Amino acid sequence: MKQNKLVKISNVVEADQCIQYLMRRPKMEMVGLGLIYGRPGLGKTTYAQRIAFQKNYIYLRLEAVTTPKAFSCMLLNALYNRYNLGGFIPAGSTNSLFNLCKDILDEHPETVIIIDEIDYAFKQEKILGAIRDIVDETLAIIILVGMQNAKDRLSQISEYYFDRCNAFYQFKPPTLQDLKLIADQVLEVKLNASYIESIYQHAKGSLRRAIKMMHGLENGCLDLDQEAVRQPKIEVAQ
Repeated sequence: MKQNKLVKISNVVEADQCIQYLMRRPKMEMVGLGLIYGRPGLGKTTYAQRIAFQKNYIYLRLEAVTTPKAFSCMLLNALYNRYNLGGFIPAGSTNSLFNLCKDILDEHPETVIIIDEIDYAFKQEKILGAIRDIVDETLAIIILVGMQNAKDRLSQISEYYFDRCNAFYQFKPPTLQDLKLIADQVLEVKLNASYIESIYQHAKGSLRRAIKMMHGLENGCLDLDQEAVRQPKIEVAQ
């Protein structure tokens, strides 16, 4: 299985269009804030990481323990690395570090920042406020990535904040055509249509599960016949 390939399945195409829409926005009239969301197993994080690598965007991932200062440090470190600003990253208060981030973004208005696991910030008012300040005070684009209820949660937290989001896309379960594209472009072996259709049925809308089944077929963990696709030699984690 080829590694780190971003296949242009329907979710990838639509998410790309979401970012492109923000890039083409009237920058003096609209802030560059967008939200990509959807249930687990649909490839949101894979998309976020790979598009960031391909396009030289900044990728940040929040965690349950991320504090406002940790967020400022993480962003500043990413900006220093992205723009080769030197090996010595300044220390200081949360406010001073955040202001330095905004100064750098003022000098690099083309910056695109993807913030994964934004759900962790829904109880961190200062992190959400920092993101709002970035899009209000700079021309940077920020794409938030969250779970299936992220859009509703954001609306409930602050309608004013929610109104700042100018692009939304909800990741959907992969189609049969999506799985055919992945099999064709990622697998080192050729699967006929009947195998892919079986994977589509048994994956039950989970891209993660479909990829695991494809990997199992390719590596001999699943027999290459229809019954074996239904009854794997080894258990494929759900």
